[in-house]
Amino acid sequence: MYKSRIFGTPPEPVFNMKSACMPPELLEESLYVLADINEKNMDDASRIQGFFKGGKTAAYVFLLCEDMGLPSQTRFLAIEIFDRFMSKHVCGLYELIRSNSETNQQKNWKEVENRVKTQLPLRVMSCVQLASKLTSHYKVVTASKGQRFLNSIGHCYSLGSIVKSELRILTELDYHILVTTPLTFLETVLEILGHNDSHSQVKLLHEASVKLLDIVYLKFEEIYSKLCMAATGENCISDRQKLSVLANDLMLLAVSIIGAASYIVNQATSDMVVEQLGRITQIPVDDILDFATIIIEHTL
Repeated sequence: MYKSRIFGTPPEPVFNMKSACMPPELLEESLYVLADINEKNMDDASRIQGFFKGGKTAAYVFLLCEDMGLPSQTRFLAIEIFDRFMSKHVCGLYELIRSNSETNQQKNWKEVENRVKTQLPLRVMSCVQLASKLTSHYKVVTASKGQRFLNSIGHCYSLGSIVKSELRILTELDYHILVTTPLTFLETVLEILGHNDSHSQVKLLHEASVKLLDIVYLKFEEIYSKLCMAATGENCISDRQKLSVLANDLMLLAVSIIGAASYIVNQATSDMVVEQLGRITQIPVDDILDFATIIIEHTL
């Protein structure tokens, strides 16, 4: 226990620690960098994204990461990697079947679909392995550790299969797996919020915000469908492109979650926090309140 406290990744970031935190200039620069990343994410949004990001998939990843004692950043990165991989993987397989002029396409696709389903636990574990290597220096999920865990829940895979699966995901995504997760946006904005207002309850807001982010993933379709209806007046279930653009606005997601968390932590100061979030990110307060209200409704 003593060693884990010294060498382990802390359960939460240390906010506004004068001897260790970034100076205002770097905080401002970090926000600009995230804003650029956010704009690019929205420009590059694809209608095939998001199908494997929420609901039971998120629950499976969360439980797996919790059982393996992995930090919060790992589970959010693992979900993002899994969604991006599965979107490309399934579409690639579908195009392969469709381009095959011989035999019964429907029967062939059913066989491929069944094979994809049986591989899901292995693919999820591979995404968690990759995410753990990028987010933790001492809790990396090795191939042998992944194999033992899968065996313990009734899935028997060889070490070779686990290594091949990890490589398959890397090659499918062109080795581009270090993506910026909503948690990075959330924690950066909280650091700036604490710097601007020393009385803000940043640690409490962080704890509540991470739990709310879990809920957004678990209820991804319901929350974003409602947000899309509020933003466009249309049902975006039939227009995946609009829903994907909204879902890739991670800055809006981060400030809305913090706004919802501020309401849960202390309703008396919630309006003031939301106003500060609007000033920090230049996102209209009404937009933050609309999304925060939807998150609170699905939470409470």
